[in-house]
Amino acid sequence: MTLVARLAETVAARAPHWDLATATARGKRLGRLAYRLDRRHRETALRNLRQAYPDRHQAWYELTARASFEQVGRTATELLWSPRLIDHPVEQVIRPDDGMIHFEKALDAGNGVILVGAHYGNWELAGVALAKRGVPLVSIARPLDDSRLDQLVTRIRSCTGARVLPKRNAFRPALHALRAGSVLAILADQNTLPPEAVFVPYFDRLAATTPAIAQFHLRSGAPILPMFAVPHDDHYRLAIDPPIETSASDHDDAVLEITAAVTARIEHYVRASPGAWLWMHDRWRQRP
Repeated sequence: MTLVARLAETVAARAPHWDLATATARGKRLGRLAYRLDRRHRETALRNLRQAYPDRHQAWYELTARASFEQVGRTATELLWSPRLIDHPVEQVIRPDDGMIHFEKALDAGNGVILVGAHYGNWELAGVALAKRGVPLVSIARPLDDSRLDQLVTRIRSCTGARVLPKRNAFRPALHALRAGSVLAILADQNTLPPEAVFVPYFDRLAATTPAIAQFHLRSGAPILPMFAVPHDDHYRLAIDPPIETSASDHDDAVLEITAAVTARIEHYVRASPGAWLWMHDRWRQRP
């Protein structure tokens, strides 16, 4: 078991005795410590920020990168705290905005819903909160390298009733879940390896992006709704945008158009709050 797994299990054992403010504050402190110690990811974050925002100054890059690390630490400790949501008013933690009407309308149609998001804000709490509200949620996630840590995280993600599908060979069971009327949650902001990737603009550079969201939509007819847990000091705003649609009749053109539209929505939210996104990920590693 790795040091990270030991630390996560220790925090998970103590977190039920915390309130949310304590989990948030300790997560931010953890993120600041990681920013100082993790040189490789710190340099990746700073490099990405310089390329995405070439007209900013060094102090801004460092401040935004540090905020990104703080949000990752906050996300981790708040996830470990999240089993308390079983008996905690979820609206005090995740507050839906007016966009919830788009989700309710799509869910009532009975054709399944595709919720697409990013490693932005607390993407983990968004899923936990929806499942707590009785939403039949299915998520796709890459198993963590440490099996003990993966078991812990999967158990927490599932504690309010959500189902987690390992990324490998997930397409068929995820499609079956959509056709049964479930809600499929996918994060679409990670570098994707060829030959699966399609390249679409992200911060004025082409980024290798998964076409899976578009393919799920075209195969199932389920609407695609962007969803983001926008961070505030003591809570998150659950923002859900109107469905993403395509006018393309050709399959490949539709996949490219939908993937570009999804990525543009992610960029919109990241530009509104840059420190909330995972800048330490090597998003542009694959080149066309």
